[in-house]
Amino acid sequence: MDTVPGLKALQARKRELLLESELNRQVLRVECANIAIEAGRFRRGYGWAQSAWTWAAPLAGFLLARKRGKAAGMFAKGSLLFTAARTGWKLWTTMRGARTEPRPER
Repeated sequence: MDTVPGLKALQARKRELLLESELNRQVLRVECANIAIEAGRFRRGYGWAQSAWTWAAPLAGFLLARKRGKAAGMFAKGSLLFTAARTGWKLWTTMRGARTEPRPER
């Protein structure tokens, strides 16, 4: 006999919600893993562009500095800002990656 009317129905509903919540967590884990895989594919696919920029930027800067007067200074500033932004991005992603280490399961 129920001590509180409707308690068994509430307990059954609670169990159902907990199971549904666990299923949703697992679906989210799978989706996050899929996103990580796609991001890795994207990085590998466009990795050549980053290495090409590493070699082409100094050469372009040198050529522009020789041919242009005022434009060379503007290009140098833009290149400096780009390099600083890229370094900041790498630092930010490194810090973010260290902060989001996988938590141990409970």
